[in-house]
Amino acid sequence: MDDKLDCKACGTIQMDIPDNATESTPIYCSNCGAFLGEWGELQDDFYRQARDAEAFDLRDGNIIKK
Repeated sequence: MDDKLDCKACGTIQMDIPDNATESTPIYCSNCGAFLGEWGELQDDFYRQARDAEAFDLRDGNIIKK
């Protein structure tokens, strides 16, 4: 992973993801509240990185180590 999913304000990867998130739902850091991006963009970035690393999966908003 190349740290693109980390919060630029506090450095953590802790996302506050609503249960009914859509592609355009704004996602915020659950640690400091900073805006991280839209859910669709964050998922796309994660899947791109996970595909390259082949070590992680995203399931129901949780990062799962394969």
